[in-house]
Amino acid sequence: MNGILTILMLTFFVVMHEAGHYFAARYSKVAVSEFFVGFGPKIFSFKRNGTEYGLKGIPFGGYVKIPGMDESEQVEGYEDSELFHTSKWTTKLFIASAGIIVNFLTAWIMIFAIFITNGVTQPTLNIETIGDSINQQDISPSQSAGLRPGDTIIQFNGQDVETWDQLVSIIEVNPGQEVSIKYLRGNSIYLTSAILETRDINGSEIGYLGVSPVIQQTDVGILDAALFTTTLEIEMTVAAVDGIFTLLSPDNIRTLLGTYSGEIVPDEARPLSPIGLAQAGSQIADNGYINLFSLLAFVNVFLAVFNAIPLIPLDGGRVLLSLIEGVTGKKISDKKLYPVAAVVIFVFVFIGITAFYLDITQPINL
Repeated sequence: MNGILTILMLTFFVVMHEAGHYFAARYSKVAVSEFFVGFGPKIFSFKRNGTEYGLKGIPFGGYVKIPGMDESEQVEGYEDSELFHTSKWTTKLFIASAGIIVNFLTAWIMIFAIFITNGVTQPTLNIETIGDSINQQDISPSQSAGLRPGDTIIQFNGQDVETWDQLVSIIEVNPGQEVSIKYLRGNSIYLTSAILETRDINGSEIGYLGVSPVIQQTDVGILDAALFTTTLEIEMTVAAVDGIFTLLSPDNIRTLLGTYSGEIVPDEARPLSPIGLAQAGSQIADNGYINLFSLLAFVNVFLAVFNAIPLIPLDGGRVLLSLIEGVTGKKISDKKLYPVAAVVIFVFVFIGITAFYLDITQPINL
């Protein structure tokens, strides 16, 4: 059921993205010939005010068709003022960016609602659990240091620590090193030491202690919720940009090609299709719907960032062309960009097919 909910929400977010383009075009007096939910065979449709609305058989998203988006298409029956490519550059910019803005705004509203209804959850320096070794040792560094649940770390490797993030940052840069740990147990302060283990993350060596924090929940007001929401959405945006660069990197493309020779693709290297997203959403929802809606908020941010890639035929490519036209006063013909668009489409089709294949043959397990 949670997997189906995830698919429905994903479809809703894509339709909202397309609705952004639709309403921006309508507001700008630019024609919209089609607005469909889903892809594939048509189930039903109706026409109103020059636009055909309808539902198609594959419920993964939707699309809006705006005449003149491609200069080479046939546009009989429309005035020049109704076409995209003959519009002012500001109008093109508005229409092209509207979907991206809608996804960012949708994510912001979802995150804000989570903060208002559930407050802010933050990790503390109080230890919740002690982890096992990840390097096949008998005991983990935290166990060898004598740490226990309920202890509070106050100093690490000679540095006073005030937040969990600060502690983690010190741990991560000291793989394999002996470190000192000062902690509070009851009313007494103790000093101990441990040799951190090393874990490999994307080719980088990261220190490992083996503790997890107590999570503290605090109610927040509207202004604080807005601030936390904006900060978190910025962090999500940075993570999405980093994820896209990683996904499209030559090394990662080579890793994905290994899929078809029987190689196992690590979770951090693989893209997710709607099927994979449903699998992830179902597993995440088992730990609470707040986690599921946090994931869905990130999906909106990812959709926005992905569509903002400045390459035709993505929205970001249209935004870039509009800005170039505004700055130089010259339009760049779509036809000149067909080779670039063909490469972009080929890469994204490859990634999409690979994502579906992996999600069917190697279901993600979080």
